[in-house]
Amino acid sequence: MECSRTPLQIRRKKEFAARNVILRAFSRSSSVIIATTITAMPPFFGDINSLIGAFGFIPPDFILPVVFFKPSKRSIIFWLNVTIAMVFSAIGIIAAVAAVRQIVLDAKTYRLFANV
Repeated sequence: MECSRTPLQIRRKKEFAARNVILRAFSRSSSVIIATTITAMPPFFGDINSLIGAFGFIPPDFILPVVFFKPSKRSIIFWLNVTIAMVFSAIGIIAAVAAVRQIVLDAKTYRLFANV
């Protein structure tokens, strides 16, 4: 059973009873509407996604696997891994700085629902 389903479920009725289904559909639809409204408010939501991607996508996908795989320091694979970790660390830092810069530039002309 879903964790979001249990607080809204009338326990005396079955899981797919009409009253439970309507209650769940209303709660999920309202949460999606609220989330969509909040994400449409800032005109620079894409820039915020870029910042999150710079911190949340690059390290676990490119840097951590290289750091966790530790071959001998004499092998070429080790130095290739070090190079990959350094290059993608630099790319992540550049991406984070660029995203913050773009957010600052967009925040100067901030208006709610500007791109809608």
